[in-house]
Amino acid sequence: MSNETNEKVPWRKNLDKRYISGEDLKNGIELGKGLKPEMVVTLSKFNDAPTFDQKLQQEVSKTAIWLSEYPSGKQLYKPVILNVSNGEFLEKEIGGGSIFISDFDTTKPFIIYAKPDRRHGFVARFKKYYPKNVASDVEALAKLKICKSLEELTSAWLSLSTVEKNLPKVLAEKELLKTKLK
Repeated sequence: MSNETNEKVPWRKNLDKRYISGEDLKNGIELGKGLKPEMVVTLSKFNDAPTFDQKLQQEVSKTAIWLSEYPSGKQLYKPVILNVSNGEFLEKEIGGGSIFISDFDTTKPFIIYAKPDRRHGFVARFKKYYPKNVASDVEALAKLKICKSLEELTSAWLSLSTVEKNLPKVLAEKELLKTKLK
């Protein structure tokens, strides 16, 4: 068996090599193109792009979405074709409900990942990015511990951020103080 380009070809190929597929993501480290099975990205740019439609068996124009790694801003080496599932995600999470790509927030990070699919092996999908919790309970606990009355406790509680209010130690301290200060 010969390969005329001397380039290694994975046995499960993308139908259109010009665009990122789930297979590219799943095997990205092996392929050496800087892709990983799950990556945090932001929108970089978009443009119309020709792609092969398997149902129609012809080339059609779709939207190509260029992505950049977050937080480095390094653009991925090729775009992903926008399909219905990914388009609906972007409309809801990145576009604030707008159907216009130009309205999408290019600074808001999201995740592109290789999702197993029984028909295609792996497909490229998007999901919401939840940043790592950087809130510490130290300051919140200090604010609560100085409270001498229920009024002070209420005031201190209102001064906390939503993230701080949901930290387990902070919630426990609040409940303890509520019973102690009655």
